[in-house]
Amino acid sequence: MTTTPAAGGTKRIEYIDALRGFTMFLVVVMHVSGICFDPPEGSFHDILMIVRMPMFFLISGFVFYKAGRVWNMETIVAFLKKKIPVQLLSPLLFYLVYLHVHNIDLYHGIFDGPKQGYWFTFVLFEYFMFYIAVSAVFRSKWSDWILVIMGLCFYPFSWPAIKDAIPIPNEILDFFSFQHWHYYLFFVLGTLLRKHFDTVQRWLDSKWLLTCCILLFFLEIPFFDLLHINGNITGLPMSLMGLVILFSFFRQKRALFSSETRLGRVFQYTGRRTLDIYLIHFFLIPSGLKEVVTVFRDHPMPIIEFATSTVIALLIMAMCLLIGNIIRLSPVLAHWIFGAKKTY
Repeated sequence: MTTTPAAGGTKRIEYIDALRGFTMFLVVVMHVSGICFDPPEGSFHDILMIVRMPMFFLISGFVFYKAGRVWNMETIVAFLKKKIPVQLLSPLLFYLVYLHVHNIDLYHGIFDGPKQGYWFTFVLFEYFMFYIAVSAVFRSKWSDWILVIMGLCFYPFSWPAIKDAIPIPNEILDFFSFQHWHYYLFFVLGTLLRKHFDTVQRWLDSKWLLTCCILLFFLEIPFFDLLHINGNITGLPMSLMGLVILFSFFRQKRALFSSETRLGRVFQYTGRRTLDIYLIHFFLIPSGLKEVVTVFRDHPMPIIEFATSTVIALLIMAMCLLIGNIIRLSPVLAHWIFGAKKTY
């Protein structure tokens, strides 16, 4: 049966795991498309971009939040001991190997904002630190508002004009992947979703909220380029509407994504192995394919390109899970690389 605990509950929610697995699938598809085919603007990926990473960070915030946790020195030290290996050291090891394999010098690798795609875990750790700092200093009902305001202030950081206006060397900003801080708002919203889960579920049960989100979201798609959705303030409401739609879909169809169905078991398993897939999949994407297959760039066919990228992504994800399970045969490696519970 699908579990639906009260806000702050510790029991896993099956459709949340499934949603995380689906979001990981969208990430791999996007990476395959960009690296293998380099499609022109106007593909499905431009629309999915406004929901994909916001949803990933929303779920990250949802999973991160624990009701009743007080951020004192003891709690922070225990948290850092647990998270530093899996959020920083393990991804750094994979990233350094990736730089070596692709003949990228260390300087350009370290001071590269996107980190060749490996930015996510590093930025998520920074989000943890932002959240902990605010929660430790402002132990009151105002901390939620401060976190939201902080997220809103960070949102424009993806705009080149904002980055250029900050009197800090670009190398320093790129070292901290500054241009990805705008996703912090969605991480905060994920923590608030978990904290006020019962209240939010009542909102989502309102037929008018979902109706308005669906209508407005799909009415804006034809004006996607005109509104400059990606990299503009107009992208925020569309991202929020997309999150409501996607989250509501998995919530209302939770029986389909439960452990009692094959589809649910596949998505949930993928959702519990996102780190395996994330760390490994960059090595398996055939980067030289776009020099051979130019048909999608020369003759755009969004549906065919998306279907092709999907097939390749599914194969890559299957290989990542296989390699991840081989690594997990060692309890030591499973613990230090993927953060599995210590059993040795």
